[in-house]
Amino acid sequence: MYIVIGSGPAAIAATQALVQQGHQVTILDVGVSLEAGRQEIIDRMSTQEPESWANDDVDAIVGQRLVSSETNHSKLSYGSAYSFDTGSAVVDIRWKEHAGFNHSVAKGGLSNVWGSSLLCYRQEDIADWPVSIEDLQPHYRAVMDFVPATAITDDLEEILPTYSTQNNPLEPSRQGQALLKDLEANKSRLRQSGIIAGRSRLAIRATGDATQRGCAYCTLCLSGCPYGLIYSSAQTLDELIQSGRVRYLADHLVEKFEQVGDEVIVTGRDLAKNVVFTQRASRVFVAAGVLPTAKIVLNSLQAFDTPVTLLDSQYFIYPMLRFGLTEGVETERMHTSAQLFLEIDDKSVSEHMVHLQIYGYSSFLHHELDRTFLAWPLRVAAFRRHFLGRLLIVQGFIHSKESGSLKLTLQQAADGQAFLNVRIQQARKGLATTLKVGWKLLKQALNLRAVPLIPGLQLLKPGSGYHSGGTFPMREQPGALETDTLGRLPTMTRVHLVDASVLPSIPATSITLSIMANSHRIATLAGRLDPS
Repeated sequence: MYIVIGSGPAAIAATQALVQQGHQVTILDVGVSLEAGRQEIIDRMSTQEPESWANDDVDAIVGQRLVSSETNHSKLSYGSAYSFDTGSAVVDIRWKEHAGFNHSVAKGGLSNVWGSSLLCYRQEDIADWPVSIEDLQPHYRAVMDFVPATAITDDLEEILPTYSTQNNPLEPSRQGQALLKDLEANKSRLRQSGIIAGRSRLAIRATGDATQRGCAYCTLCLSGCPYGLIYSSAQTLDELIQSGRVRYLADHLVEKFEQVGDEVIVTGRDLAKNVVFTQRASRVFVAAGVLPTAKIVLNSLQAFDTPVTLLDSQYFIYPMLRFGLTEGVETERMHTSAQLFLEIDDKSVSEHMVHLQIYGYSSFLHHELDRTFLAWPLRVAAFRRHFLGRLLIVQGFIHSKESGSLKLTLQQAADGQAFLNVRIQQARKGLATTLKVGWKLLKQALNLRAVPLIPGLQLLKPGSGYHSGGTFPMREQPGALETDTLGRLPTMTRVHLVDASVLPSIPATSITLSIMANSHRIATLAGRLDPS
């Protein structure tokens, strides 16, 4: 029997690979779920057309984010913070200064709240990895066999293949369509400058079939799709459980593991029964999320007061105003996820590719603007019409080699309990790179038909974008707190770390697909080491 720890994207990718080889898998997970009352609202809305939704139901699932920097959530799921382990603090993780990075112990992990962007990595950006894009390619394709994708073939395909044959298009908003038209008209000049644009690639079931409806363009993407069309790994988990191929044990918080001969002993707390549990397996695949995984691993090794570094692809935001006005954005039926992607490949900006995601109008954005000095002018109809009809939000990421990081240290409290201490480490290079990105966009304003508001730059703290990993990086010849190409620590040959913890660096393009592909790769190869 094999054990998988966690139920996020990495855990489910590994489980899929193992099940396909005929192995029996038990998943140990805390598995927090959406509150029953909110689930009832979602169940009700999912049977109705958007025009029939009650205002109270919509207000309930949109919710209201907390303002406190200590508990701020970048995104809620159906108005709930259940995806984040902040209230009950099941995993004891203590921040010196909070970055807005909240780990998850939910069923499906952070895939309950992700932006659903699907992009692979380029070989140039993982040159320091002991595995190549060629090693990952079959596993990108395997993941795309069970994850929905809206990708179409466009200019991005040349540098970032989709690895998918799905015909599942999602139509951009009118703002997005207008911007794409402008970019297409100026494509040659933009490409000469190192900018390649294309439609966003999202893990969304946009097109309906005999078993499920398609996207209703109801504008609630950033709050949570009432029809469940945005992919969560919990969906695949439910399919695996229903098939009888996987045993799922919720309320199981793993605290440590120990390898004894050819067996791994996993111990932790059964939260429902408030007792210690023990599980045994021939191999264990750890995918609890980078912070909980770090705590489990360091606790298993009894590596107290031994810091490890959590790398980050740092996250930044630029507001941008289009030259052209799009009318009626506040009433348009549209999807509100990222409308398109821009990739900047210009050595004068960064040694590595910079990834930009372009968002248009959404009620989520409007609510955020109401917290700023713009709240008053937005009450004026003429200003609101012209401003919101032109406003775009550029959400960007840079390579971890130019970003800040986080320092993680396992420590013991006075009562003897272990906790993970987290400290932020800023990097000046990150600010320099993001300013270069703004200057690049400004110089290309005529070709973009939009101008960045450079004073509006927000360079968020390391970790805020959730594109983090590398605490136990894969190496050709791993050291004490490093892993081999199968995610194994030197003293734990039957324990495989498969989440972002093993990535040697974090490129700028969206992280989840590559995490899943690498996890699928490790589990596929590890599963072949034992007879099924």
